[in-house]
Amino acid sequence: MRTKRIAATATLGLFVFSIMGFPATPILAADNPIVTENQLTGSNGWRLGGLVSDDTTGQIKGYASATSVNQGESLTFSVTVNPAQTYTIDIYRIGWYGGLGGRLVRQSGSLAGVTQAPCTPDPTTGLVACGWTPSYTFSVPTDWTSGAYLGLLTNAAGYQNYVSFIVKDGRPAAFLYQEGVNTDQAYNNYPDDGINGKSLYDYNSYGANTIVGSKRAAKVSFDRPYTGDGDMFFRTWDIYLIRWLERNGYDVTYTTDVDTHANGLALQGHKAFISGGHDEYWTKEMYDAAEAARDHGVNLAFFGSNAVYWQVRYESSAAGVADRVIVCYKDPGLDPVQGATTTTLWRDGPLNRPEQTLVGVQYTSGVDWGKNVPYVVTNSGHWIYQGTGFKDGDTVPGIVGYEMDRLWSGYPQPNALSQTLLGNSPFTYGSGTTDYANSSLYQAPSGAWVFASGTSSWDWGLDNVDNNLMDPRIQRTTANLLNAFINGAPQVHDFKITGPASATAGQSFSFTVTAEDSQGNPATWYAGTVHFTSTDSSSGVVLPANATLTGGQGTFSATLIKAGTQTVTATDTVTAGITGSQSVAVKAAAAATLGMTAPSSATVNQPFNVTVTLKDRFGNVATGYTGTVHFTTTDISPLATVPADYSFSAADAGTHAFSVTLETPPSQSVTAADKANASLTATAQIAVNLPLPPLGVKTPAFPLTPLPPQAGP
Repeated sequence: MRTKRIAATATLGLFVFSIMGFPATPILAADNPIVTENQLTGSNGWRLGGLVSDDTTGQIKGYASATSVNQGESLTFSVTVNPAQTYTIDIYRIGWYGGLGGRLVRQSGSLAGVTQAPCTPDPTTGLVACGWTPSYTFSVPTDWTSGAYLGLLTNAAGYQNYVSFIVKDGRPAAFLYQEGVNTDQAYNNYPDDGINGKSLYDYNSYGANTIVGSKRAAKVSFDRPYTGDGDMFFRTWDIYLIRWLERNGYDVTYTTDVDTHANGLALQGHKAFISGGHDEYWTKEMYDAAEAARDHGVNLAFFGSNAVYWQVRYESSAAGVADRVIVCYKDPGLDPVQGATTTTLWRDGPLNRPEQTLVGVQYTSGVDWGKNVPYVVTNSGHWIYQGTGFKDGDTVPGIVGYEMDRLWSGYPQPNALSQTLLGNSPFTYGSGTTDYANSSLYQAPSGAWVFASGTSSWDWGLDNVDNNLMDPRIQRTTANLLNAFINGAPQVHDFKITGPASATAGQSFSFTVTAEDSQGNPATWYAGTVHFTSTDSSSGVVLPANATLTGGQGTFSATLIKAGTQTVTATDTVTAGITGSQSVAVKAAAAATLGMTAPSSATVNQPFNVTVTLKDRFGNVATGYTGTVHFTTTDISPLATVPADYSFSAADAGTHAFSVTLETPPSQSVTAADKANASLTATAQIAVNLPLPPLGVKTPAFPLTPLPPQAGP
């Protein structure tokens, strides 16, 4: 039954992606270790029982010799029990496992416990490093699947606590999940006994002031247990995302921020990098590695908030183990190291590397614990929301908080081909100050996508391990994002322009531009900028200014001038291949001028042609003219003839030739005028010549007597 259930999950996952218009490449594959791992027998034995050790008594506490370990390497736990008694260690891998959430992979058996020495702070820096005697060492089997592991410590009296660590496999999986242990340690105030505990925060630090001028520490150590349950933020946020990832069979491998610091190039061996929970404290090496990965085309996803807020440095432990001490003075004036690694806010000097240039948004403020607010959807037409049913203004309860990010206009923006704010969630904090949270998705010039949820609690919308905020729309949104990371986001193929087939010169007309994918479906997520051109380069042409589309569509107006077939073209300002055109038959406007062409001279009593042409005010032939033209002449000879009144028809297309005969030299005029519009008139002056005489006949030396003038019929 278990195998059948997993198979059904895989089928559902593929169905979800196939109906989205995304490429159909499956995320689940037979050689994906996550799928295989989660078909094994699960257990909920990883959950704490009723007796949880506290820091004051220290019934049982412990820590690992490293935050992560490779397959085949050894790991050591240092454990204290109070009073001295036996204890056991059960190690669980955390995943989906049919909903049970864990798999028991190792049991230590009964171990003899000792009460280790108390952990006290360094009087200068506040560093609390326990330096306990090693208690239990084991070799990680080579077949342990990369993942998040919890060592469940249980003493003979039944008190329990956790030791957490990551197993790495170095596999080039599609996704690399980073556990933010720096932030766990920054908030860790072990021992939280009201006397000796210190973290990088004043609110939960005790004892004497340190070098920073208050109770908080300037340095914290991994060589001590985590306070409380012993897993810090892992079960607050990360576990929700991890369970969902593994339930859906994503090909993911795991690491920590300590590893990213030591080997940042490893990020470039994956399609996407995931920062899952609270990931606030970053070294320069980490920041550089994430930037380089993005610029190398690796997609980034920050599912928490307040990421990349403080810069930290690492130092070795007293035993000489590298990267076991985190340094963060939080004030460049206090830090003895000045320059690119000064421990202060990334957005401030001397660093001046605002986190939103990497993440897309950055920390703004937060609400009290338990006071989360709804997520409010914006830009619901974006591809990331396909299949969710979201409309702008829709809400998802309870997933915005307790810390939030937004895009700050006063800081440099990310270098992006496009950026879309996917959420704008208002909240109040303090004594009623209003603020808002943004979720964001931008595309870097490398093509990499960078997502930021803008909230600590996005992961709560993915799974119900310890609450009831799971929302299928957030699950679908997250699936859309990760599938795009693997197969590429849906691409805008072209623009479709729809509008009238014809227009009148000088008169505005409306048309609609729709971004389309390669299948001709509306690309509602398109967030680029459209530039407009036309084959009509006449003076007076009016085209829209550069514009963005809403939901992949926009309606605009244009005015063309030159009669004939013209085109209006829309082109993306960044990608010239995203373009589209529409042909428009431009018809002349109403006749504004009447013109007449005639020969400069004519012969007495010999007919000749004049051509009357009506044009609009732009010089186009007024092909639709249907007025009546009346002709007159200054030639008073009864033998002179001009055309009768003529009514133009559509067949004339604005121009018609007429026959005229003049009789009286030396010069006469012919006038054509619209009978209803006196402004439409034209006159031609024509020299009238006698016919040449036959050979031998002399031409009279005197003018002929003119005849009386004659009007046209």
